[in-house]
Amino acid sequence: MGADPASRPLAVQVAADGGIWIDVGSRLVELAGPEELERILDRLAADGGGIQLSRDPGRADDEDEPASRVADAGDESAGIVAALARERGIEVIDTGTDPPG
Repeated sequence: MGADPASRPLAVQVAADGGIWIDVGSRLVELAGPEELERILDRLAADGGGIQLSRDPGRADDEDEPASRVADAGDESAGIVAALARERGIEVIDTGTDPPG
């Protein structure tokens, strides 16, 4: 017996190119845009859910550039997802580059 699926956090994965994907149970679905993300977060906040946020590792950091040059669009999108979720009182579990599972 496992936990009730409704009580698990929503798995959100951010690609290195900034694309945002939601785990709908059987597959990942890419969101069409920021309005869709906000709608999902509004519904999740109303239901009292949380999110589990992960991101693709992007390009490797060989430490030859300043940290400000290593970040990619995925890092920016992950920050936006986390900020929008926290604004709505949604718990964010940030797994970094480890995929949810």
